[in-house]
Amino acid sequence: MEIEILEMTSAECRNGLHVNYNWYETPFGKMIVASTAIGICYMAFAEDEDDGLKGLKKRYPGSVLVEHSDQYHRHALEILMHKPPTEPLTLHINGTDFQLKVWKALLRIPPGQLSTYSKIASETGYPKATRAVGNAIGNNPVACLIPCHRVIRSDGSIGGYMWGKDRKIKLIKQEQFSTGFTE
Repeated sequence: MEIEILEMTSAECRNGLHVNYNWYETPFGKMIVASTAIGICYMAFAEDEDDGLKGLKKRYPGSVLVEHSDQYHRHALEILMHKPPTEPLTLHINGTDFQLKVWKALLRIPPGQLSTYSKIASETGYPKATRAVGNAIGNNPVACLIPCHRVIRSDGSIGGYMWGKDRKIKLIKQEQFSTGFTE
């Protein structure tokens, strides 16, 4: 699966950016998916639509939000369900240089496999920055597509997850089943 990150400038996400969003039921829970004209900009689990919309508005203040499904949403959901991708997917997201390095490192973790915070820190060139890696992972604007759920602690324990440990375990197990990977 090929996913490319195109960086969004801070000015873009505050100055009338047009964002399509919609709600989808997934095997992992209700999810809001949002996109710009360039690609997916936001995916989050939210059982309460008001809370999910607040998260989107917080990330993209000043944006024009339109409840509308588009091809990016469909493609992102296909990838989430491990259907063979028909084309590469673009993520149009905003983050610091460090966050973008971390998110790109997460995209290199193959489905069904796991990495650790310390390995990601080393891959980004900051081997002692495991807490900063954890913070960048916690700020991931695109749940599941940037696979923060594939990162565990060095001691083998599952670690935290913005949307709960049970969901993290379910995502990992589903990927391992889909890919035939077992540890």
